[in-house]
Amino acid sequence: MMSDSSEVMGESSAPGLSEDFFRAADDFGAMQQEHRAALVAGNLKDLFSWGYGRERAFRRLAVTLERVVACGQENKGCVASARERMGKLLAEEEVLRELILARQVKMQEQLLAMRKGKEALQGYNMNKGLVPQPRYLSSRT
Repeated sequence: MMSDSSEVMGESSAPGLSEDFFRAADDFGAMQQEHRAALVAGNLKDLFSWGYGRERAFRRLAVTLERVVACGQENKGCVASARERMGKLLAEEEVLRELILARQVKMQEQLLAMRKGKEALQGYNMNKGLVPQPRYLSSRT
């Protein structure tokens, strides 16, 4: 597999460009499916590392798509296929966004329940409402 910089910088024929685009689209789609499965399973331990990988995969996809579109006059079928594939990728991004929003709502509900539990526990405190009084020491006797 070529490095990202050689794929982006190198000049390719229209068939090579379409192969590069569909390879990048396949990689991005596989990443989407991996993230979807993790969200559904509640496996969020790698959540913060997703950003870098997603940004890199998206950048590669965007650059190859721009090159395919730039050569679009030569290969209109490839552009139509690319448009269809991008529609599917964008639809999956919307699904991921909805899963993330649902996860955020669930976490907010859990946080609220935890706060209510904390308040309930404070209700059992014997010194509730009573704070230690400040002590003043006087040098006068």
